[in-house]
Amino acid sequence: MVAGRPAAALAVDAARAEPGDPLRRAYADGMRHLVDGMERIRRKSGDDSPDEGTILVELSTMIGALVLSRACAGDDLSDRVLTAVRDHVLGDDEQTPEGKDTSDTAG
Repeated sequence: MVAGRPAAALAVDAARAEPGDPLRRAYADGMRHLVDGMERIRRKSGDDSPDEGTILVELSTMIGALVLSRACAGDDLSDRVLTAVRDHVLGDDEQTPEGKDTSDTAG
């Protein structure tokens, strides 16, 4: 999530900027760059036609997790948010933050 750190840090400032403001334009350009990069990564991993909607949801989820984690810094909730989102985005969402398997196949 290193590339998403500026996206999380500047989101509020960009949202407050007036339409046409250089910060808002730069922010939108940066977000487009992140989406394009995620599409390239998906293609390299064998996905011939990555779904932009899924990529936008994943990117929004990751950036939101960073914002929430920072807002809870110093509390164990901060790490739990990041762990839960990481596991979900990477497809390990059948694991709880404590590592317990919650899938139907767990015995």
